[in-house]
Amino acid sequence: MSQESAVRERSVHRSGFPEWLYLGFLLFLFLGPAFNPDSTAGDWVVAAATTIACAVIYMFAIRHRAFRTPAAVVMLAVGVVSTLLGTAAMGVVPIYSAALFAGFVSRRALIRRLGVLTLLTVAAMALSPIPPPFVFLAFGPALPLIWLIGFSVEADIGLSRETTSLRAENARVQYLATVTERERIARDLHDLAGQALTAIALRSQLVQRLAGTDPGRAVEEAAAIEATARETLASVRKTVAGWQQVVLTDELDKATTALNAAGVESSIEGEWRLDLAPSVETVLALALREAVTNVVRHAEARSCRISLNRGPREVSLLVSDDGRGSRDPEGSGLRGMRERVVAAGGTLAFTTGPGTSLLVTIPVGAP
Repeated sequence: MSQESAVRERSVHRSGFPEWLYLGFLLFLFLGPAFNPDSTAGDWVVAAATTIACAVIYMFAIRHRAFRTPAAVVMLAVGVVSTLLGTAAMGVVPIYSAALFAGFVSRRALIRRLGVLTLLTVAAMALSPIPPPFVFLAFGPALPLIWLIGFSVEADIGLSRETTSLRAENARVQYLATVTERERIARDLHDLAGQALTAIALRSQLVQRLAGTDPGRAVEEAAAIEATARETLASVRKTVAGWQQVVLTDELDKATTALNAAGVESSIEGEWRLDLAPSVETVLALALREAVTNVVRHAEARSCRISLNRGPREVSLLVSDDGRGSRDPEGSGLRGMRERVVAAGGTLAFTTGPGTSLLVTIPVGAP
């Protein structure tokens, strides 16, 4: 689907208000015979026929958005003819035409179109058989509404286009981040596995040669092979774990469960269902895991506050408790967390005194 098509799909009234309900404004077409004291049954029939025709044209334009402009022109023609027959069609139809004309055109072109609609409405008012002052009530409101509706639809489409562009850019960034991470994992696995397997192969050959002449040395070499294999397996698992994405909301559920099991009251704040790049979400989730693990194991806290907030250019995770604090040097878990955060371009602030507070901030694109 092209970007323009995507924008068209998303520009259908974000409020969830069905577009067909806007057809209710076509009931104002009956203002003509209602305000005309000389109206006949034929005038009401013309108003009803115009209403049906305009409704069909409008719904066709909504379902087939490539025909918005032709549909608006046809609707205007119907409105002009109906107005000459005694209805107030041009007090309503130009508003619908303004909405259809405000498709994917420049601001200058839109102003020209809205200007033409305004002139047509004024001309229809002058030609209408509806007597004053009723003619002003039937046609007057359309004059400001033409411009209001036209610019409102233009703004809505522009916002939809920008949102679609941002989503496409976010998807591109996520894709590039995934490719980069996969390349890193491939290099790490090559370095880890290649070196370790080479050492294992050489020592295995040595064990075969020593088996008959020096059994004791062969046993030592076999033990070294086992140790190398275990170290390599642990390294591979750690590397693969760094590649796998961790879902932030899942990690939050695990964190609250762990805190409750430890008798620590948890307080959750902020919006947690954010549209984040997988690499950023993984860093935040792992930071949350490590922070809550430290609270459960070492803090002796009664309560723990967890907050996630997104600003225009950054997202921040705060984990704080009212425990005993810590004077121990920074452990391997915190060092690993800091390395991941810095690699993502963020910062980590760790403070301790009465209680402990950990704040992770990572820059992100516009939401």
